[in-house]
Amino acid sequence: MADCELCTRARPTLFPIKAPVHNLSYPEGAYKGVCDICLENMEKAWQERFGPKPEAKK
Repeated sequence: MADCELCTRARPTLFPIKAPVHNLSYPEGAYKGVCDICLENMEKAWQERFGPKPEAKK
């Protein structure tokens, strides 16, 4: 079990996302773990703000 970085709930599975971190130790960002609920909410907020993501054509 690990804690979500956003909501601090203890969940068995977290999804790693790359987040910008303003730190000399991690100049290109760091990976943060978020739970499935927060991940869905971040996706909804992204789509509301920027519109749906264009699908990559194969």
